[in-house]
Amino acid sequence: MPGLMADVAVKALLGAVASAGFAVLFNAPRATLLWCAACGALGLTLRTLAMACGMGVELATLCASASVSAFSFWPHNRLTLPTHIFSIPGVINMVPGVYAYQAMTGFLRFVQEKDQAIFLAAWHDLLTMTTILMALAYGLVLPSLCLRIQKKTL
Repeated sequence: MPGLMADVAVKALLGAVASAGFAVLFNAPRATLLWCAACGALGLTLRTLAMACGMGVELATLCASASVSAFSFWPHNRLTLPTHIFSIPGVINMVPGVYAYQAMTGFLRFVQEKDQAIFLAAWHDLLTMTTILMALAYGLVLPSLCLRIQKKTL
């Protein structure tokens, strides 16, 4: 259990830093950086805890991204800014880059070695990456469809 708490603390810190960095990259207003960092910390923390409880990476990502999207309504109401200013940087650190890399290198290795196991592993990584991306997208949209909070901007 202490190992899990240390892992969660590290993921929360790194998620906050990464999300704040992406918010700066996307030219988010300076007043929103702490909110973006909080969204990133929340997302990676929830995904880590869900996976530690036995949930698959896809379902854990869906729950985490939906939570980040729902949480982003709080600063939206306080600062009257669109929710995507907070939610997009908050979930972008959950993009499955490792699975994309493993799929790409797996397909390249298959071309050289012609091994069926490498081909199947590459397809597995590609499908996992696609499912995680769909979970991120659905998680971002789901709270706004369910909550239907009155828009104050745009």
